[in-house]
Amino acid sequence: MEEQTPYGTFDYSEFPPLIQVELTGIKATDENFTAYLQEMESIAAQSERYISILDMTKASYLPAKYRIMQGKYLEKNKERTAQKAIAAIFIAPSFIHRTILKAIFMIKPYASPVFIVASKEEARQKADELLEEEREKELQTVY
Repeated sequence: MEEQTPYGTFDYSEFPPLIQVELTGIKATDENFTAYLQEMESIAAQSERYISILDMTKASYLPAKYRIMQGKYLEKNKERTAQKAIAAIFIAPSFIHRTILKAIFMIKPYASPVFIVASKEEARQKADELLEEEREKELQTVY
């Protein structure tokens, strides 16, 4: 049996607190999309607090079947995401993609704060700001 090309690749090099996920642009299949959602679910189990950066630069059309799977995953993990995720940062270089994402999150709010940016540089800058705010909150609760 040949190895499936992943739907998304996960970079744990700065985890915790930062997890970087890059969509590969490969067409979703039952196998690769299920594996992607399982790995997304495992992130919260590995850290108390984290920021996810999801690079959608190579994202392709996601059929309804997989959008439904993703919706069920988000609903199932809503409480845990709200508790553990500092934020989700979505990289969407296209104005149209950013607009669609904003519309989606207006209709169906995400469990943690969401930031939609145009580049990896913007995502990194936002993540650094959020991590600094998180450190300041932790210091305030200690003192």
